[in-house]
Amino acid sequence: MVSDPEAIVINKIQKTLQKTLKKLNIPGKLSLEETSPKKASLGDYSAPVFPLAKQNQRNPIELAKEIVSDFPEIDLVSNISATNGFINFKLNRAYYAQFVLSSIMENENFGENDRYKGQKILVEHTSANPNGPIHIGNFRGSVIGDTFAKILQVSGAEVFTNFYVDDLGRQIPIMVIGYELVKKYGEVPKDIKIDYFLGRIYGITHTMFDIQQFKQELFENFNLELGEDPYWLTQEYLGSIKKKFQAGTISEEKFNQFQKKFQFLFDLQSNISSRYHDLYSFLKKHLAQEELDLPARVAELNRQYMHQETQAVEKIREACEDNLEGQKEELALLNIYHDHYDWESDLQWSGEVEEAQQLLEEKSFIIKDGKARLFDANKAADLPGAREYLDLKSSYEVPNAILVNSEGESLYLLRDIPYSLKKVDDYQADRVFNVIGKGQELTQLQLNLALRALGRSDAANKLWHLNYEFIELKGTKASMSGRRLRYVTPLDIFQKTKAAVLENFLKERDYPSKEKEEIAKIVAIGAIKYAITAIGLTKKLLFDPVEVISLTNNTSPFIQYAYARSQNILAKTDVLKWTDELKASLTSLTTEEEWSLIRSLAKLPSMIKKAAKEIRPEIICTYLFQVATLFNKFYEVHRVLDAPTEELVQSRLVLTSATGRVLQNALKILGITSPARM
Repeated sequence: MVSDPEAIVINKIQKTLQKTLKKLNIPGKLSLEETSPKKASLGDYSAPVFPLAKQNQRNPIELAKEIVSDFPEIDLVSNISATNGFINFKLNRAYYAQFVLSSIMENENFGENDRYKGQKILVEHTSANPNGPIHIGNFRGSVIGDTFAKILQVSGAEVFTNFYVDDLGRQIPIMVIGYELVKKYGEVPKDIKIDYFLGRIYGITHTMFDIQQFKQELFENFNLELGEDPYWLTQEYLGSIKKKFQAGTISEEKFNQFQKKFQFLFDLQSNISSRYHDLYSFLKKHLAQEELDLPARVAELNRQYMHQETQAVEKIREACEDNLEGQKEELALLNIYHDHYDWESDLQWSGEVEEAQQLLEEKSFIIKDGKARLFDANKAADLPGAREYLDLKSSYEVPNAILVNSEGESLYLLRDIPYSLKKVDDYQADRVFNVIGKGQELTQLQLNLALRALGRSDAANKLWHLNYEFIELKGTKASMSGRRLRYVTPLDIFQKTKAAVLENFLKERDYPSKEKEEIAKIVAIGAIKYAITAIGLTKKLLFDPVEVISLTNNTSPFIQYAYARSQNILAKTDVLKWTDELKASLTSLTTEEEWSLIRSLAKLPSMIKKAAKEIRPEIICTYLFQVATLFNKFYEVHRVLDAPTEELVQSRLVLTSATGRVLQNALKILGITSPARM
């Protein structure tokens, strides 16, 4: 049941205003605004008369007085006045309290609205490569996408959440070759998550791939052979390169390039082989045993997979699916799930990628450069309506986008063109939100223009890029890199946050250990998701496991604690039973603390609508902090269970229960559980 008491109240006053204007033969409209806290003594809502006065060539002060004098009495308004060209409305507190609290108590799903009723909306998020664990960069997108999807669902939309499995590109065969060696000559360990293990295989095998490729380049171009082991570098090899340079065989420019690359690979090899010595040695041993030419084998396996050859498909799909299961497990820990998994390779095999390229060529949007194919994005930007819709200045020249590389391989952007059409057409989506990092802004713009170049501006107009900034874990100095096997995962920050909860929050609690663990898990998950959401999409986040569990700041534990407090009060009595008689007694809630809290509770539906419309999930966090703060203030000032009269006890219990429902429902939208006690 959709219920929005604040909107109903505003609408009723607004309609009465318009009837009054009609009765007075005054053409035009008046808009109602919530009064600022500084002017709260004048009323709860006000209507500025100045635009109406200008339209009717009247004095605004006199016009306001005339409207006030003819405004009829209504049950919602206790007083109406005219002040300096404003019409001020004071609400009938008793009536309003009864109306708002009844709306909440009689609607378990209070907050639901129908802003997007009848619309189908697709939200693609996370979409991490299937060659290692999800890192916190991807995970910020997971939280944002999951939260925004829930906001849209509560706003009446039919929502699909999709994960794009990026299983094309040489990074996948590199992982698969290493994985096949482990399965052939060893065992997959049981004491490590499979995606973490595959991530290590990828990083190690990629390092040896780069070293072998580097050595091959030196041999082919300068007849320089660096040792017998094709997968290993020693510091002495740099001397051999220097000798070639000193002999004039290698130019200074080339020497500097090789020296820089050698040092990078040597440092990478030293770092990874020392951290994962046993696995590194195992893979190197069996690569040598099979005498694998990694650059050639990777290219061949990639080609076979692109052409859907059976053996390659079986090997790569199995490895990717194993990795994906690990990623799903990690997201599930944080209560994040997807409806659909779309494989990039399926698009390639369907022929839709090639069709998109051919159509762009036919429409003269392709620039040829050997085997490479570039998309003339600026030409597409000059199509009718494109710059206006995308807010591009006429002077801005959109860079060309590489669709096919110099080796003739299609790249991500080209494959994303048919995928975007699939999201719009197959799901009959009214909107598609791509939750992708800020670094993809240009690519998302070029994608939008590519759809327009294909004559599908209808689809382009449905695409929205939800970009977000980076997240870092406090105390982590090195930048994240999958190649260097240096990243922070959701599991890492969960474990650190959970430990902080147990140490700083639950250590002194006399709870059973099992309950402590469960509360710590709930609070840690909530703290992580809330911190990512509350800061907004476009601000960088330095994640501090201690700060995010603070009970004094805008954090999930602060909100959860307020909810637990409300449940603790209710648990001490069984006298609260919702009846018509109790509903009638709610008129006794008129103190400032009660009034401020009731006004705030009424705003949940409008806050959800605003968050959905403005694509700003953080609005709900700000709102939750306000409600929790007002509830704590009410609790500090007023007695509940031992209030002076039984009627007031009952009324304050209703207010406490309604507050708990609002906090719980809003937290649920953020994917956060509300524990009954903390």
